[in-house]
Amino acid sequence: MISKLLKGTLKNYKKKLLGLLVLVSALNLSGQNQYQLFKTYETYRPDSTGILYFAIDNLNFFKNNENKLERSADYTLTGAFLRPTVVYYPDSKLRMQLGGHVLKYNGRDDYAHLSPWFNVHYQPTDRIAVILGNLDNDQGHLMAEQLYNPELFYSAKPEVGLQTKYTSDRLTTDLWIDWQQLIMAGDPYKERFAFGVRSNLFVSNLSGGSLFFPFTFYGRHEGGTIGTAPGLAKSFITLTPGLVYKKPITGSLITDMELTALFSLSTYPKDNLIFKQSSGWGLSVSGNVNTPFGGVTTSFWHGHLFYTPQGSPIFQNYPGKGSVWLDDHELIDLKYHYQHQIIKNTFFGFMFDYYYDTLRRKAVNSAGLYLIVNLGINPSAKR
Repeated sequence: MISKLLKGTLKNYKKKLLGLLVLVSALNLSGQNQYQLFKTYETYRPDSTGILYFAIDNLNFFKNNENKLERSADYTLTGAFLRPTVVYYPDSKLRMQLGGHVLKYNGRDDYAHLSPWFNVHYQPTDRIAVILGNLDNDQGHLMAEQLYNPELFYSAKPEVGLQTKYTSDRLTTDLWIDWQQLIMAGDPYKERFAFGVRSNLFVSNLSGGSLFFPFTFYGRHEGGTIGTAPGLAKSFITLTPGLVYKKPITGSLITDMELTALFSLSTYPKDNLIFKQSSGWGLSVSGNVNTPFGGVTTSFWHGHLFYTPQGSPIFQNYPGKGSVWLDDHELIDLKYHYQHQIIKNTFFGFMFDYYYDTLRRKAVNSAGLYLIVNLGINPSAKR
């Protein structure tokens, strides 16, 4: 079924895809996730045994979305989150962190979200990390925007649950469960959690660069048997394999380049009302170059009945409400991103996105300013 679906739809867009591949190659310009600035998880320091110190992690944001498409909203989001914590290393392999996380939107006195922050980080080896409590979701687990909306990094509640990470010279893997809604007996709503595995495998050296095979398995489940909420359990799952080619460049203004191709298969529960089918797909081809003055990314996205509930709305074929779908959806994206280190662990960033919907011939854009401060207040701690 999937092969017939792909064959019939991709045939109509073969020339467009090939043309964009040629354009990307000619520009030598995509990172899967250009929001490298979004890092606030406290760095693990195995040489800090017996040290107790105070840490402050803070992100300030101003994001303006000029979106006129039916799948996205036109709004400005401005505010900050502040995360003061006490950090203690009882052993070189164990760290405990306790504090709070405060999210506040500017211009809304009635909106402020306060949640506890508790984290146990166990590091049995240099390569393996096990995290319980609040998770490390820096850079959105390095997922592509169509799978995970970067805005969730500062607009959603901090992720909490279980996480395991593995890092070696050839392979990195991030496996996590984010428990978003717990239910008790008789609760009138459903249990909800997100889960994922994101890995990146080094394949080989090629033409002075490196070839990688990234793979993402990501989804969200809504269900539970002890609540009273009506309706069946629902699972939304995406599988996203791809290829990434990275190459450093010396002796020129460009410092490095990256080419990326990703294919996403999305599945969702067929109910004959909203989800009249059970799967869709999306294809992304992109390229990125970095310079001392910032980075530029250009990309092409084609989605066919593609939907995942936590992805950036502009990439979805379903707007998240009602029952109207877009069978096919195409975007050309031009992105400029800039990051500057003010002092150690303090960064200023700027991001501008321009999207052009080739099928509906509409252009939208968004721009954001960010200031991130990550400070550990203890002169004896080795930072």
